[in-house]
Amino acid sequence: MATASALSTDRIANYFTGYLCERYGNRRHVRQVATWIGFLLKAIERVAEEGFEISHTRQIKFRYAGHQFKARYSHQVGSRGGIEIVEYFSLHGSPEGAVAVEVTSLDEAEEVYRKFEQRLDDFLG
Repeated sequence: MATASALSTDRIANYFTGYLCERYGNRRHVRQVATWIGFLLKAIERVAEEGFEISHTRQIKFRYAGHQFKARYSHQVGSRGGIEIVEYFSLHGSPEGAVAVEVTSLDEAEEVYRKFEQRLDDFLG
């Protein structure tokens, strides 16, 4: 797993957009998220307590306020798929908690970029 300290956020964004275009180039519902990646990675970079890392080829894991989260693509988000930020736990199998944030458009990606801390704080209650 590569960490943000080992790779620049710019290189990680290039990795993910390349992965999406090369692997899923003909699928619009997956390809659409390529335009959101920069907003989301910069937001994660800003809030991540110990940096962030690429996990399972296509997920980003990070810690915020002592909680662990991962960002991943999901076909079940919105009508055409999107990105969800999910809390997960350090137990065998890394069980997941609730979805903290969903992104289904470029406008939502920008909103997350501007107010990510607030969104996560609201989720953590």
